[in-house]
Amino acid sequence: MNGQNLKINIIPFTPVNEKVELAFFKKADNGAFSLQLSDAPLEIAETYSAQDRKRNPHVYTHFAAHNNADFTASVDIAKSIRFAKHYFTHIIREYFKNRADIVSNNFISDVEVWFKLPTNTERGTNTAFTTYHVYSLRVQYAQVSKGFELVIYDNGLTRVLNTSLADIHDVDSRVFTSVVYKNNLFSYAELPLQARNNFKEVFPIVNNVLAAQLSLGTADKPFKDKYIRFWESLNGFVNDHINNDEFQSLINTGLGEFFTVPADKALSTRKSSSFLQIGLEEEKTLVYSPKDTLKEHGPYSLPLKSDVKFIMIFHENDRDYANRLVSIFNKRYQKPDGSFMDDKFGTSLYEFIRIKFDLDKENSIPFKDEMAPFDEIHNFLDDKCPDTENYNYVAIYLSPFKKDETDKAKKEVYYKVKKTLLNHGITSQAIYKEHVLKKDFRNYYYINIAAAILAKSGGIPWKLDAVSKDELVVGVGAFKSEELKTRYIGSAFCFSNNGEFEEFNCISEAETFLLAQQIKIMIENFIKKKQKLDRVVIHFYKAMSKREIEPIKKVLFQLGYPEVPIVIITINKSLTKDYLVFDTNFRELIPISGTIIYLGRDKYLLFNNTRYLGQDDAKIESYHLPLKLTFQSTHKDALQDIAVKKELIDQVYQFSRMYWKSVKQQNLPVTVKYPEMVARIYPYFEMDDLNEFGRSNLWFL
Repeated sequence: MNGQNLKINIIPFTPVNEKVELAFFKKADNGAFSLQLSDAPLEIAETYSAQDRKRNPHVYTHFAAHNNADFTASVDIAKSIRFAKHYFTHIIREYFKNRADIVSNNFISDVEVWFKLPTNTERGTNTAFTTYHVYSLRVQYAQVSKGFELVIYDNGLTRVLNTSLADIHDVDSRVFTSVVYKNNLFSYAELPLQARNNFKEVFPIVNNVLAAQLSLGTADKPFKDKYIRFWESLNGFVNDHINNDEFQSLINTGLGEFFTVPADKALSTRKSSSFLQIGLEEEKTLVYSPKDTLKEHGPYSLPLKSDVKFIMIFHENDRDYANRLVSIFNKRYQKPDGSFMDDKFGTSLYEFIRIKFDLDKENSIPFKDEMAPFDEIHNFLDDKCPDTENYNYVAIYLSPFKKDETDKAKKEVYYKVKKTLLNHGITSQAIYKEHVLKKDFRNYYYINIAAAILAKSGGIPWKLDAVSKDELVVGVGAFKSEELKTRYIGSAFCFSNNGEFEEFNCISEAETFLLAQQIKIMIENFIKKKQKLDRVVIHFYKAMSKREIEPIKKVLFQLGYPEVPIVIITINKSLTKDYLVFDTNFRELIPISGTIIYLGRDKYLLFNNTRYLGQDDAKIESYHLPLKLTFQSTHKDALQDIAVKKELIDQVYQFSRMYWKSVKQQNLPVTVKYPEMVARIYPYFEMDDLNEFGRSNLWFL
């Protein structure tokens, strides 16, 4: 484990009693828990005939003895694992009802316990809302140990508005997601009738949309030392609520310590997977990060069309901002008398990406209406017709509005400008005008913008250090717009295994039948190009259903490749908090980047950060939480070898390093990150399909 001592937020436990006397009912009893017969104890399930199971596939229990029950059984906990999980979850829920302010189940049926922050703390003083610290607990069996396990995770802070629904006005009810009624948590859509008749006692959870509408700010600031914070928080919770006689009388957790990950459950990516290839010379340079090396070595490759031309698009009142930006790109400084000199403290665009900032002044566009520049841009380009056949054109759009603009009309301007330019075969880079004057522009934004410009113009800023194989990697991601109430799927992002981007498209969730068709086209093109295909790898934002996989299998059969396995790796977009691992041998507790933890049942954790093997003295810039990966395959034997799965996880890890919008290492691989980025923008385009240029250009970076 590379000298690491890895602790996972799981506490193994044993039942206090091996057998428990419990009562069960055939029909729903007031307050009783409903169980599928498949989850019932064997002592009960075995008494049901096949006919009984069809007639009534449920049984009900209070997880206690009861005089009027239909069945009473001495349940052997060790023989009914599925039932045991429900039983222990019930015990935990009941235990916390006397200790927590709110006890609930989350959407995956883990127990959530909410504790009010004291009003004398910094985060507990706001009178507009009450802040709770939320923890979750899950019971599972033999995922990393050999018996029952208690997973404890920190869900952070949640705010509950102190104003009831009865007193909130001018807010669309669709904004409300969850609410608290009499210290119980409910989905707003499923509020009981009693609560609907008593809105004075119903208080909404403050989500992002409601916070923006009521100007409440953000709930929790991101912490750099996430692992230290979570470690302290989880150990504090265990000391306060688990390591006591009352809890131990219910569930025996022994010393109540987090479990040390066994050596056979801990793997790692290849060390070379942390490296990127960079530099235009014949001898490529391997680096951990392009942040401090892009200027020295240059990018991996330049656009095929070596001549790149730039046009500036700006509001006519923002000409000074535009001139300032042009000066920065050209490493020039304007003196008070209006003349120019070389800026010895600056960096030219050429020094970053080896592309000169060749400004096409004749085709640059000063517009008059900041709320409708797209009309002026469209008319100008139709009239001038820049030579996009012989040159890669990149438009620098100096936006009057911030990227995080909340005004819908202003936000839509950005999307309509991008769409207009795409329709004319021009990619674009938007820059908020005020950023140009800030010190952070040169220190932070500039190098990121340079890398994105190179990628958009057809170059490759940096590349994976990987051996090419005859396999197709397809990425599928999604984004649901709360504003538009529509989910779009960025689909069929096609990559070779070494990270070379091919093309993509986007569809609405209502058109998922098109997904298989798009993947079919990409498989056909790949085979035509390579004359060979060993494996199709799909990085999916959720588990793929049989209905979604079958058309792709059919395509391979039709093309004469029925033996080619399809491997699906589900990559959770939201980073996991429910499983965390801490290296207690390292001062900042974060595991080495590339650490892999096996969670059982084809599930893995992948740690992806900037703590590299042998680099413990280096500054850690990203404290990303782990990715959760789950494997599926159309061929059972395709995933039998752990070395194959390790190779595929390596690939996920490497693809996270191909994000060309920033020089900072990301956590999510571009196979799901890029599709999500497109899915965020595409709904605003109001078009049936992207044109050929839009499908093969990284305009969305």
